Amino acid sequence: MCRDGIRKAKMQLELNLARHAKNNKKNFYRYVSQKKKVKESVPTLMSKTGKLITTDKEKAEVLNNLFSSVLTCSLSSRTS
Repeated sequence: MCRDGIRKAKMQLELNLARHAKNNKKNFYRYVSQKKKVKESVPTLMSKTGKLITTDKEKAEVLNNLFSSVLTCSLSSRTS
């Protein structure tokens, strides 16, 4: 219920910004520029050996291994 309320409020805000964009360009462009910003990054991860992973490349490898192991297990259990 809360999620629906937030979505409706966001849609109403965007609709109002779009309707009044011609008269108030400053607010419209401020909203658009906020949406383009990257807000979060992947936090520090821990490998199976207990090593802290901080670089983006290592994080990608750890997550890739995790997701591929989960997907492989679920596919193999369906086929048997």
